[in-house]
Amino acid sequence: MQAVELKLKQASAVLGMPPKELQNLVQFGVVRPQRRRGLCVFDTYSLYEAQVAEYFKAALGTRTERLAKFVEAFSVCLKNQSPVVPDFVVFKSEIPPAMDLMEIKLPLKELTAFIEARLQRLALYKDVPRGRKRAGWKQQFLDTLKEAAADLGDVSPDEITRTVREYRKSRKHKPEITVVAEAAQA
Repeated sequence: MQAVELKLKQASAVLGMPPKELQNLVQFGVVRPQRRRGLCVFDTYSLYEAQVAEYFKAALGTRTERLAKFVEAFSVCLKNQSPVVPDFVVFKSEIPPAMDLMEIKLPLKELTAFIEARLQRLALYKDVPRGRKRAGWKQQFLDTLKEAAADLGDVSPDEITRTVREYRKSRKHKPEITVVAEAAQA
């Protein structure tokens, strides 16, 4: 795991979620990053916790209290785990009152690969001050765009537009839920 210290906007960019959603997770106590001089500082563990919270929120739509308990259990598991990342982590929870056991499989290896890949581009998510733009920001922005264009190679503007539209369309896609009835075994 790569050791990082990120502010909220940088962490939200790495995770690929809006800053407001990450801020809400912090305010409701689901994710507990370190605090320094009134600022939230996200380390690698906090990034994993936020990613798991987003996964559960998207998959289950659970209340923040239950979401916080799942994330806390994950955090304890993550800190006590060996250096080898397992493929899946299984959460088991009994739903009151006297209901069946609920099992949730979390694809930990995929989430870890996603965060590690996004952390490789950490230089893109610079911490910029609020308010007035600093001197030379336009030229720096243009230089970054030129560098990105050189990395893309021979890609037409139509291909870029199509890719962006496909990505936005995929983000709006709701998960498909299937229900299968099983007979009780006596």
